[in-house]
Amino acid sequence: GGVVQAAGDGPVPQQGGVDCEYPVSVTDATGQTVTVAEEPDRVVALQASAAQTMWETGAEAKVVGMPVQPYTAYLNGSTERTNVIGEDGSVVQEEVVALEPDLVLAPNALLAPNETVESLRQSGLTVYHFKQANSLEYVYEKTRTTGLLVGEYDAASERAAEMEATVEAVRGAVADEENPRVLYLLGPSGFAAGENTFIGEIIAAAGGNNVAGELEGGYSVVSGETVVAEDPEWIIVPEGRELPKTDAVNGTTAVQEGQVLRVDDDFLNQPGPRNTEPLKTMAQAFHPEAYAAANVEDPELPSYPTCEADSERGTDTDGGEDGGATDTATASDGSVGEDTMSDGTDEPATTPGAGSPGYTVVTTLVALLAVLSVAT
Repeated sequence: GGVVQAAGDGPVPQQGGVDCEYPVSVTDATGQTVTVAEEPDRVVALQASAAQTMWETGAEAKVVGMPVQPYTAYLNGSTERTNVIGEDGSVVQEEVVALEPDLVLAPNALLAPNETVESLRQSGLTVYHFKQANSLEYVYEKTRTTGLLVGEYDAASERAAEMEATVEAVRGAVADEENPRVLYLLGPSGFAAGENTFIGEIIAAAGGNNVAGELEGGYSVVSGETVVAEDPEWIIVPEGRELPKTDAVNGTTAVQEGQVLRVDDDFLNQPGPRNTEPLKTMAQAFHPEAYAAANVEDPELPSYPTCEADSERGTDTDGGEDGGATDTATASDGSVGEDTMSDGTDEPATTPGAGSPGYTVVTTLVALLAVLSVAT
């Protein structure tokens, strides 16, 4: 469980009140302005990160379809939902359509994400497509955007503020500490998370120096030469997973000194509010004294936006005139959002094989399905 998933950054006003009355419209990663006419009663979450956010914001009762897999078992009642993910990790579109959802939440870490989103839209469904997560700020934004779309903006905004407060409390607690060298391995095949990812930011916030560096695509196999040269003092691995059985790994300071830390990868790899749990676990391991001296468990919340019915909407949250649940293009020439590639995706246009420099989150998903027998 816990394949790295995508987060969104739908533009939601961050200052003052937010008009949460329906219809609400938000531009998604495909450049489409997704309009939700009425508060949805039936929501399908196509990946675990979207389901986690629904649970964390008190909207779990609206979820009728989601991945019903071991990596979502921590969500109470998840087995009572309809599974919409096949054995190969792809979306079972017939199941999604049959559920007649008012809204489909589609993180970017799907197999063929743009094709899946477009196909579901052609079936008449309203689909919001999140972009790839590369920072914790994206995770906060994804949480607020989800809340706005499903009618739980206040709860979502507060939950994002709680997450941000915890992250900043941990950062402050370890700010003056010497950062140990850290390597996060997703499993025995040697896949690692680079520093240019939201997981890399979690490691940095916990007071660690991610030795994986700027992996192209964010996630790739780390060579034995890199492991030897960087000699991590801590190795992080998911609970229940084995370390790569290589001389390079066995010779590291981390292994020699017994500093192998196992974390819940569902909480670390799924960009959502529960990212703070492995963050605290890592910080406490890296810097136990500094962590103990800080107020990490009950930090003061920063100011955060809430619903205000009479407030003026931001540019990207103007409601549709006809009140219908529609997906309308924001540009007539088919152009996409500024954060996407020319083919409408924020992933590279090509995805080389495992170990290649361009190995991406989506191809990591495929590899982990085969190598680690998991899927998220």
